[in-house]
Amino acid sequence: MKLKIDKIVYPGRRMGLLDGKVVFTDLGLPGETVEIEISKDKKSYAEARTVAVVEPSPARVEPRCGHYLACSPYQDMDYGLELEVKKGQVAEIMARELKYVWEKPEIVPSPEIWGYRNKIGLRVLHEDGAVRFVYNEPGEQASFLTVDRCHLVPDRVNELLGRLRELIESGPFPSVEGIEVRTSRTRGESLAAFDLSSGAEAAALGAALKERKRELGLVGAIASVYDGKNRRDEALFGRDFLEEVVHGLTFRMGARSFFQTNVGILERVLDDVAAAAAPQAGETVADLYCGLGTFGILLARKAREVFGVESDAGNIGSLKKNLALNGIGNFAVCEGTTEEWLGEVLERMPGLVLLDPPRKGVDPSVVKGLVDDPVPLVLYLSCNPTTLARDLKGLLRIYALQSLRVYDFFPHTPHIETLAVLAERR
Repeated sequence: MKLKIDKIVYPGRRMGLLDGKVVFTDLGLPGETVEIEISKDKKSYAEARTVAVVEPSPARVEPRCGHYLACSPYQDMDYGLELEVKKGQVAEIMARELKYVWEKPEIVPSPEIWGYRNKIGLRVLHEDGAVRFVYNEPGEQASFLTVDRCHLVPDRVNELLGRLRELIESGPFPSVEGIEVRTSRTRGESLAAFDLSSGAEAAALGAALKERKRELGLVGAIASVYDGKNRRDEALFGRDFLEEVVHGLTFRMGARSFFQTNVGILERVLDDVAAAAAPQAGETVADLYCGLGTFGILLARKAREVFGVESDAGNIGSLKKNLALNGIGNFAVCEGTTEEWLGEVLERMPGLVLLDPPRKGVDPSVVKGLVDDPVPLVLYLSCNPTTLARDLKGLLRIYALQSLRVYDFFPHTPHIETLAVLAERR
């Protein structure tokens, strides 16, 4: 049966109406007519899969990656349409959940839409002596898509992956189950991390990598080794960190540390965070999910004091190093969760609270704490507009939403980053 696609709803489902009933399918652009097969027919809606595009949109383009459905399914649309889709999705979620009318929706495009990612993680399959780097097919555990080249990472990373695949194959190193490569945009250096099913080959793998480090362009490598019960990290050779320079600040990160994957647009976000923070720039700042200190260190240059809350041990180590690298002395590291530290941090009467939580958003206790003991200014940087809307619903009881801006950190993917600026109602 045929379905006309009306829109793409977050996080990427295509929606249309069939005899007045909402139907969600996996592929298709707004305005296209597609052939579908119904997989689930429920009372209020149906789920389907697209088997053919009958009437293509002028905005349809040929995807660059053969595996694009596994990692970047928006490769089939013109970038201008992608920006409109993402902007519209955030506006729709805010209108539905908050009754918020976003009069002038704004989205900041990525400066680069190809080769922008500074890391990539892949599974490694060994088949009859050959090695493949793969992603799981969407929704599948035992089916895979081969990744020969990924256009979301720089050319030098693709070249490095090719050499590493040859090294694993020629070793051979059958214990390698996964690989992650991280690169520094400003330093031009790369670091590799391997998942090993046992530690028996770790020393030999490390020696092979060290011997070819110049050819590979690696400054170091680590392994996560499974010992039958748990995983442990083990150095293979060289350094276990990279450094990135952003906004004049140096950030050191490990192979597995969380750091924004699109450094080009991060520069713009840092500018906007600094501008939004300006009314409280000289006051105490609470950075409640501070990670490596990306935003807190930026704000520390003008703040009276910064309290940075972080629970991950690896991030805490990098955070402390980053404070030293940047000569920051007015930053107190609070080791633990935001839920554990919120009350004590709010007792310091911060002028600004910065929230940059994971996709699940903030815990309800954090929203309650910020409502019961309000601060003049809250900046909430979200990577999930649905949890952002949920959290804003609670915060807007006492705060006013001053501005909302979307950033396209992840071109060709459904992911959306949004900065909400909230001020205490007077």
